[in-house]
Amino acid sequence: MANEKTVITVNLDMFDKDADAKTAEANKVAKNLGISDEALAKVENFKQELTDHDAWDLPFMGYVNEDGYGYAYVPDAAITMHPYWDAHKEFMNLPDDVQTAFAIRMLFTHRPVDRYGADMFLHYHRGFTVNFIGEGANKY
Repeated sequence: MANEKTVITVNLDMFDKDADAKTAEANKVAKNLGISDEALAKVENFKQELTDHDAWDLPFMGYVNEDGYGYAYVPDAAITMHPYWDAHKEFMNLPDDVQTAFAIRMLFTHRPVDRYGADMFLHYHRGFTVNFIGEGANKY
């Protein structure tokens, strides 16, 4: 897929686009990394699982914003109770290419919690660097 020098660039202007445009851009990035259409279809399946379990507001990629302390890896913070479902465990059970494609998709979302969780996942689990560009881009 990628080596440790892989840089994914995300233009903040994408956040103002509609969902189809953001998905198309994320899929283009994923395909440039060699991710297949089959893996991209599995991203859609996992999105549906998150919806079915009402788990979108959980840190399913494992990274939680610890108020004032930055992001921390907290693998057991994404559990629903009715019914019991561990969103992070299910995410980690996905094939690597699907995890990567899903995280790339989240880079283009309007929700900072998903965007920065994806950034951390891609950095620590894949060795990628994410470069946000545009007005207001965080550089760290």
